[in-house]
Amino acid sequence: MFGLIAAGEPVPAADREAVTELVRLGFVVPADGPGNRPVALNPEQVARRRMETMLREAADRVAELSALPRMMDQLAGPYARAQWTASAGSEYIDNPATVNARLDDVVGAAEREILAAQPGGPRTEAQLDRSLARDTAALDRGVVKRTLYRATVRDTQVTARYAQQVSTRAGKQAEFRTLEGPFERCIIVDRRVAFVDNHLVEGAPAHSAWLITDEAMVAYIAAEFEAKWRLADPWHGEIRGRTQSVDVIVGAGGVRTTRRQREIMRDMVDGRSQQATASRLGVSVRTVSDEINALRDLFDARSREQLAFKWASSVDRLVDDSAPDQGASGAEKTGVAA
Repeated sequence: MFGLIAAGEPVPAADREAVTELVRLGFVVPADGPGNRPVALNPEQVARRRMETMLREAADRVAELSALPRMMDQLAGPYARAQWTASAGSEYIDNPATVNARLDDVVGAAEREILAAQPGGPRTEAQLDRSLARDTAALDRGVVKRTLYRATVRDTQVTARYAQQVSTRAGKQAEFRTLEGPFERCIIVDRRVAFVDNHLVEGAPAHSAWLITDEAMVAYIAAEFEAKWRLADPWHGEIRGRTQSVDVIVGAGGVRTTRRQREIMRDMVDGRSQQATASRLGVSVRTVSDEINALRDLFDARSREQLAFKWASSVDRLVDDSAPDQGASGAEKTGVAA
């Protein structure tokens, strides 16, 4: 085709694709002259110019390639810092006032559910008073509110009073549970936003936090909360301390267990072996085993796990066994702290 064009011969219509390729490579240029015939150029000059252009482009590409590692090092730091404060799925907040403001804003806009895991032990009266108004407003809107505490709050009057206020109020009530083992702090709102403690930024203030909006990560945090919630004991603000005076539970059903059975159940949910319980109570391991079987029958439980769950929901767990033993009739004192 190039030979035909160089000789000035007509170009067959069927070979137009070859002409297009020659034009693309620069060996032929289309012409607007008579017959609209393409014009052939000197291939040596075309090839030389093309090679010079490609060599310059290659040199520029090599120079850019050589500079990339240095540019990467220079830009990586600013990018990482920007990700800490403005990434698409999370936001790092290091100011306590800002954390509280963002938390108030998100919780105040809750439409369905608030899940809170608070492992830091008893909260101060000022913190709880601040939470009370916010949580009460959410409950009044019909929002489900569940809070998980460490078991140590059962010895604290301030937290117990708060739990009683919102778990026994008229209208929609909050739910509380306590867990002996460790867990991470989090607050999850409507399964779309979560606040978690900082575990990434070194040297950050104690009350810094991350606001998570990534859907998959929020779902994972909620699943972790649910797993801990299933292991925890229900709590309505009753005080656990054995030396505390207690009030009678209003409307509670009768106690069905003996003092020894309750001691065995407390040891069982605390993870103590039957041998350890037997030694502590001064009875045989067989006696402890027989009592557990009797408790399974009493609570209609098919397994020890189901027995522990039903025990956690029973009024028997609230019995204050620091009072003098009144026998095995089950008429011992029950109650929650005032």
